[in-house]
Amino acid sequence: GSIRHEVFSRRGGLYFGIKHLLDYPASYERPLYRFADFNAGWHASRNAAFQQAAAIASGKQLVRDGDLLTPGASMHKPGATEAALRSIDMLLGMDAAAIRADLKRGGSAGFADTALYRAVFAIADRKGSGTPVPRARVPDIALESPKITRKLTTAWFAGRVEARWKACMAR
Repeated sequence: GSIRHEVFSRRGGLYFGIKHLLDYPASYERPLYRFADFNAGWHASRNAAFQQAAAIASGKQLVRDGDLLTPGASMHKPGATEAALRSIDMLLGMDAAAIRADLKRGGSAGFADTALYRAVFAIADRKGSGTPVPRARVPDIALESPKITRKLTTAWFAGRVEARWKACMAR
């Protein structure tokens, strides 16, 4: 048959889904975050937590969707996350070009090793409530499609998958 038929069959969905879920490095403490990443994109849960830390560090409101760079954003007109980070560039000890260079690594496992990641979490941890800011969180994304008739989110999706995973593991 066609590739589309194979991917959307039960067998193909399991094969490609499992590969997509497990075939990238992520050091989450709960499978929930990997399930959210399946829906929102690799490292989206880590990136959403980074956006939360950036909001705390900068005092700016940010959507925690896991997208660190707005598509099409330029150095002259950055997206919200990048703009918030630029507003604290002196605290970070980084200029706009260095901030952008590190944000470009947001789709890879190596982003957690960048100076930007470490600095933002260090500031947020100091400003926080005495406990470290979480390094993972489910992204805040509403799911939209002509097939979806009710209000669904990435959190709903990840929670359903985690519940099924727990049931399987219990068996």
